[in-house]
Amino acid sequence: MNAEPGRIVAIEELFRSEDLLVRRVGEYGGPLCYVTFASYTDDRTLDRPGFGEDYFRGRRIDAIHVLSRENRWYQHAELMDALAVVATAAAGYERVIAYGSSMGGFAALHYGATCGATMGLALSPQFSVDPMIAPFDRRWPADLARISFRDDANLPTLPVQYVAFDPYEAHDRRHFDLFAAHSSTVGLCVPHGGHPVGSYLVETDMLHPLLEQVEDGSFDPGTYVRELRRRRRRSGHYFCTLAHRIPPHRPRQKTALARLAVETHGDNPLYRSQLGSALDAAGDFDAAYQVHVEAIAMAHSNMFQIHHLMRHHEARGEYDCAIEIADKLIADYPEVPWLPLERKRLRRKRRHLTWFGRLGGTLGMDGFLERWLY
Repeated sequence: MNAEPGRIVAIEELFRSEDLLVRRVGEYGGPLCYVTFASYTDDRTLDRPGFGEDYFRGRRIDAIHVLSRENRWYQHAELMDALAVVATAAAGYERVIAYGSSMGGFAALHYGATCGATMGLALSPQFSVDPMIAPFDRRWPADLARISFRDDANLPTLPVQYVAFDPYEAHDRRHFDLFAAHSSTVGLCVPHGGHPVGSYLVETDMLHPLLEQVEDGSFDPGTYVRELRRRRRRSGHYFCTLAHRIPPHRPRQKTALARLAVETHGDNPLYRSQLGSALDAAGDFDAAYQVHVEAIAMAHSNMFQIHHLMRHHEARGEYDCAIEIADKLIADYPEVPWLPLERKRLRRKRRHLTWFGRLGGTLGMDGFLERWLY
């Protein structure tokens, strides 16, 4: 599907509103085009790469990228105008594939046909996060509270779509079941791939073969899933997910699996933070603190490594330190809606160390005390 080398890439902004952006990257001259939808993000800007943009550039494949500023599952009033622009831009290609992960996977499968796609590929997508349709999924309460859901029931569906998901992730399994009940959907089970499964596929070197085989029509789901399982121990994400799923009363096993994740992919700060949290759960706070500090100092670390350090101080009962970190996170990331809730939770726990705070909690006065006294 690759175009001839040497052709100059063109970058064109096709649509922009306050919350949505459509960017075309290509004119490589090939017959294939991807339409991608961006995932959930805490980087609240439209001036960022689209989903898979660098990869498609490297393979010289045309792609149209849809990006959202807010995590509202593309429930924007201007979405249909943006999709019409995408459909016009994609009209000249022989094959158009809609592609995305999690929130972006939701959009790829729901809006791909409207964009002119004839095939969809999604990693851990939601069928819906509308409480009226998927009341079982409450993973993003702060975001869902701000969404006014649109009725998309009459939109066309894709003729065929592939969904890679972790069958042991209860929410994602139920979302897959909803997709399968409403359209022609091929499931690719990724046991202990977590949410989303993209990191697992990348670390096992199985994401690119998935895309390439879907493109050329040679994809065999059974063969792919068997090979993916054979390579599972190459993935730090696999061990990280296993560690997360170990119950608290087995701290040694949790720590051992988290350590395997770090040994498998030592350059990933997320896995090092997970190891620090496992050590916290085991009560080995001094070792945990050193690991958290290492994670924050690593390249590509982000606010989540600092958040893990905040939880470390909370586990030690050092609420003043934890609240100080929460305050800094809120100042540095003012648009992240769940950070103030974390600070509120920490303040409540600190209050309840005193008899006055415990009494206020018993009397249902936590909200009053939070607002007026703390």
